[in-house]
Amino acid sequence: MTNERIEEYLETILYLTNKNKGPAKTNQIAEELKLSPPSVTEMIRKLSGSGYIKYTPYHGVTLTPKGCTEALRIKRRHQLLETFLVDVLDLDPKFAHTEACEMEHSISETTLEKMCAYMGHPEICPDGNPIGHGECCPTEATNASYRDYIPLSELKEGEQGTIKIISLTREIKDRLSSIGLIPDQEIQVKRKLGQGTLSITAMGTEVAVGKNIASKIMVQSHGA
Repeated sequence: MTNERIEEYLETILYLTNKNKGPAKTNQIAEELKLSPPSVTEMIRKLSGSGYIKYTPYHGVTLTPKGCTEALRIKRRHQLLETFLVDVLDLDPKFAHTEACEMEHSISETTLEKMCAYMGHPEICPDGNPIGHGECCPTEATNASYRDYIPLSELKEGEQGTIKIISLTREIKDRLSSIGLIPDQEIQVKRKLGQGTLSITAMGTEVAVGKNIASKIMVQSHGA
């Protein structure tokens, strides 16, 4: 078994078990991977013997804790690559997905973590799905400075801050960029409007930001 083949199977089984909300069927795996059912059955037995999955004939396949950990790592790798290709290189999302499928099996963890840091530790991939945290991602336990970041929605009227992380889809990021809401941009909350909407100034312009958007923009507060 090659590492690439193992990764393809585990990623597919994770996708199918989430989709089915239950075990993945052998014929489903074969269809997703475009392989014959007998070859899939043989590979499943090998994966079961290696402790990655639990296979029950006529019932299906589920991931063991070992297999789930590996599958989630592969999924995060794919999502980060896809996000980089779409958000940084501006590639078409469909093409980026295909490219990420090829690249995810060869990129090193060191390069991937640096890529994640370069993008500001994105939390949502181009498909709108959450990206799992990695060792490089700031958390309260590993990065004291991250504790100073709060959602824009929590700033009070008159308070100023610096945008640090924007955890939104590329389409929304593009719209925010056009009105000056980008990482490292200084902003100030002018007024709090109805339903949690904020009126803020950025680059000398006053704009309105809804609560749902503001809650996904992390800022470093500088006070009033």
